[in-house]
Order: sequence, then structure tokens, then C-alpha cells
Amino acid sequence: MITLWKADELPKEDLLSKFALPEGFPFVVVESDKSIEIQEHVLLYLHDKFVKGKGRRRWKEKYKNTSEAYAYDLRDWFAFLEVCENESIESGKVGKAWDAATEDDYIDYADALQDAVSPRTRRPLADATIRRRQSTVGNFYKDAQTRGWYVGSFLKTQIKKGRTRPADRDAMVHLRAGRETTREVFPYAEEIGETGVVHPLSSAEWRAIQRELGPLPSEREENLGPSRDRLACEFSLTTGLRVDEVANLTVHQILKLDADYTLSSEEDRENGYLKLYITKTKRLKPRNVLVPCYLIPELVRYIDGERAAAVSAGRAYSAKLGKKYREPGSLFVNHAYPLQHAGNAIQPASLSHAFRQACKAAGVMKTVQEIHVVEDDEGNETEVSVLRRAAAHCYHDLRHTFAVTKYFDEVENKNSEPWMLIKELLGHASVETTRDIYLKVVTVEEKARAGKVSYRAKQRAGGNDE
Repeated sequence: MITLWKADELPKEDLLSKFALPEGFPFVVVESDKSIEIQEHVLLYLHDKFVKGKGRRRWKEKYKNTSEAYAYDLRDWFAFLEVCENESIESGKVGKAWDAATEDDYIDYADALQDAVSPRTRRPLADATIRRRQSTVGNFYKDAQTRGWYVGSFLKTQIKKGRTRPADRDAMVHLRAGRETTREVFPYAEEIGETGVVHPLSSAEWRAIQRELGPLPSEREENLGPSRDRLACEFSLTTGLRVDEVANLTVHQILKLDADYTLSSEEDRENGYLKLYITKTKRLKPRNVLVPCYLIPELVRYIDGERAAAVSAGRAYSAKLGKKYREPGSLFVNHAYPLQHAGNAIQPASLSHAFRQACKAAGVMKTVQEIHVVEDDEGNETEVSVLRRAAAHCYHDLRHTFAVTKYFDEVENKNSEPWMLIKELLGHASVETTRDIYLKVVTVEEKARAGKVSYRAKQRAGGNDE
């Protein structure tokens, strides 16, 4: 676990006080059941940047808040590397060492920031925050190269910092002036502010991703892979929950649903829904969501099987080290491997990362067109158009898929006000917000469906030569 600590001030009579860090100085710590280790390279970087040559008084007055922001930025980067898949799982290790990170990792991190949610505001990160985090990481590696800590070229190009906007529809935009990063425009790519674009999954895409996410617990006899990521994604797809809301689900909530499920009729178990009241939501506004009954026995199997094994592994590992293990109340926990993290509460970033990896493994990819600025040895800058492949969806697209699917289900069931129900299920402040986000999407889909019906009718009437 990557955490941020702050230095305590030594008493003035202590002989070492003049060599100590200023009170409140932030530094990054890598915690595990076995040890607590300070990330020395980050500490030296922050110390030289904000204290060395400036004096303690000046640091406290002028640099305290800025140094803390930099420390949080680097903690976030190290936490991202912790979930990167790099080493063999059989070795009991996951993640990537900071000095083994590459430009590709930095690009993946920049993509992940587009989906990140602030734990303070529970809203997508501000554009300025994303820019600062990217700059902090880039500057840290520049400093590391200068000091000889990092060998290689971490950033061969200057990648655009900040929130990525949808691509200009002009296909020749990459030949024009400006450094805006561009992306492929999809049929549903309608701007909806800082949350990005509405981009629901197609049925074929979901089937492909589903296979890579792993089996349901009831399918594990044929496929022994873990089912946690599959269950988490199915939960979002069928309820509209955000990734942090899924990570905050508790075992108690599911067992309560299971009690209601036991009392349900056979027909309701087959096709029905049960109401779940959630309180840990965006803006902390409680709401009810509808959980499909088919998921409930699968979740209970996960609790009794895979989750119990992970908790058991975490407890045994802690006991071996002479430490006390406290089982989290969260529904989803870290896998039994690696042991140092086994059974701990899952982080939203881990679920988002797993979904992106499943997209890539399933071949559900998109082409990203970017303008990079390359600097030669003489300092001259040249703009270069670069194409790369990336996951076509992010975790939040599961929520969008739920909203669009729910709309058509309600229309088919003759609900004259489908937006009202969707607004309540998604937890939007007003129905206008829901309409503004999804109206253009469903309009495009309705036209596409109407076109298919018309084409099939024409075929039946013999009006198509083929």
C-alpha cells in the first residue's frame, strides 16, 4: 500500500534537530505487513525542490501546500504502478518498479486520469489537477535521469497534459498548427463536460470483454479463473453504479439481499430485481438501485468461496508476521495473491485497471491519434502525428451502457416517462441532466433501429435485389 506521511518536528534541544525534516514535510511510504519503507528517491526529490537552499521558515510559509500536492501526485503515480501487470503471478509479485516504468506506462496513467474521481469532491478530476499530476511525474523522472537513478528515456516526446477532448472532426487536423491531442470520434461521442463522452458498449463488445474478465462463480468448475472483476463489472452494467460505488459495496448489503431473494417467488428469481439502498455515492446522496436477481446467488458464492479464500490468506499471512488482521466489510477484496495485499479492501483504480486490461485482451481497441512535440539536441521542436492503440472503453462506459439499455427497456414496456426512472437509478440531481447526457445517444440508436426495421421490411416485400 502506498501512503503519504508527514514529518514530526524534533525538540530543539535534540542535537539532530537541525538535520531533521521540517515539521509537516510530506514523504511517500510503501507499507506492507512485513515492513514500512520510505521511498527515498521521492523524499530527496521533494527535499531538494522545496527545502534545500530555501530554509525551513520559507518552506513552511511558501511551499508547504505545493510540496504536499507534489507528494500526493507522486503517491498516486506509485499507486498506479502497484497495479500494473508486469511480473509473473507465480512469483507472488505484481506491479512495476518505478525505475522500470516506461513511456507506455506514463501514457496509460494519463488515460487513467481521465476516469479518475476526486476522493474529496467525488467528481472527475479537474483539468488543472490532471495537468499538474502529469507534470509532477514527468519532472520527477527528468530529475531521476540527471541524478543517475533512472536509466533510459522515460519521455521521448512531449505528451499533451490535461483533460483529453474529443477529436476534431477534420481528418486533416494533425497537419495544422496546435498541440491538441486528438481521438477517434465514435457515433456516440457527444460532449458531456468533464465526465468525457457517452460511449456505451455494443452487445458483441460486452460478450468479448466478459470472457476476458473471468467466469461467474457458478462457472468456476470449468474455468478456475477469479470471478471478482467479472462480478464487479456485471454489477455496474446492470445497476448503473460508478466504480467507486461498486468498490464501497459491503458483504452485509449482499447478505441482506440474499435474505430477500430467499423469500422471492420462482418467477421473480428468474427475471426480477431487488432494491438495494446505497449511501456511499457521488455527493453522498443516497439512492435505491435495482439489482437483478440472477446476480445475488453469484455474489453469495463469491463471498463464500473466492472472497473467503482471499481473507483466509490475508489472515494467515498476518499471523505469520505476528500482526493482527482485520477483515474489511467491503464486498470485493484483493485476490489471495500476492500475499502482502490478500484480503484487503479493493480500490476503485484496481477495478478500472482490470476492465481496461480485459478490453485490450478481448481486442476491443481504438486508434488514438495524437500530436506529440519532439525536441532535437539543439532544442528545436517539431510536431509529429502519432497513432497508437488503446482500450476502446473505460469502466464508466458500463454505467452509460446501463442507462441506454434501460431507456429502451422502459420504452418497450410502454413507460411514457423513462427518463424519470433512469434519473432516479443513476442518482442525477435533475431529469434535465439525464436527458442532456443521453438524449442524443438514444436518438442516434432509435434512427439506427428504425433503419434496420425498414430494410428488413423492404427485403420481405421483395424490394431488394439481393
